[in-house]
Amino acid sequence: MIETPASKSPPNLDLDSYSDMSVGQILQKTREHYGQTLTEVEGNLRIRASQLDALEKLKLDKLPGRVYAIGFVRSYSEYLGLDGDKMVQLFKAQSVGKKAKPNLQFPVTYTENNNPNVAFILLSLLALIFVISYMSMYHAPAQVKETIPPVPASFQKTNEELLKPPEPKKENSVLAEKKAPALELVITQNSWVEIKDASGKKLISQVLKPGDRYIVPDEEGLILTTGNAGGVDVYLAGEKSGSVGRAAQVKRNVKLIPESFKGE
Repeated sequence: MIETPASKSPPNLDLDSYSDMSVGQILQKTREHYGQTLTEVEGNLRIRASQLDALEKLKLDKLPGRVYAIGFVRSYSEYLGLDGDKMVQLFKAQSVGKKAKPNLQFPVTYTENNNPNVAFILLSLLALIFVISYMSMYHAPAQVKETIPPVPASFQKTNEELLKPPEPKKENSVLAEKKAPALELVITQNSWVEIKDASGKKLISQVLKPGDRYIVPDEEGLILTTGNAGGVDVYLAGEKSGSVGRAAQVKRNVKLIPESFKGE
């Protein structure tokens, strides 16, 4: 069984008291507490070891971009058992603090400090009043009395038709029954989960928390990989079948079909 952070006790870290420590230092200290290498973390999170190293050393220019960096911080923190939301907030505060603040003070010319010419303002107002008066006298639209045509007889309804109650809708008994999904994954412990389709495209690749649910699409070739198989329960047609595996067990290339979990 491959050892993961979920199988060890977390270090005594209070993130609120480590505001003077960088996010990279917190991640590196926690990883070393669990005795994991960057290569081992890369194998579980599918994030390159070079990018994890750049994140620990806060070499943000080595990362794809700010949005990806925030996602890496959240996934890496939750994988190590840290509070992902607090770590992201701390990362944002520290990364913003390193940017140079723009100088928003603009020089003011001497003429901008003087009061405007009163005579110029009065002449402008008089000219505006003259233009408005001229436009209202000679360009006012003519008042046209609009006539409303009568309603065609084909659209008129009698009082009996208006007062007639609507016919009750017939419920479709087939649609009324809400069937449970054929295959559903329910997360009971923090678990890194990755699901790929038949072409190798990733449908999901992240750390899921207890209470998260994933309804498996009805298509062939879906493959599941997880870093904590015991934290992923399987439901077949609404009935619990069991877990994907043991706690803290890494399972790869699990076919997401009901037959794979019958008798678990």
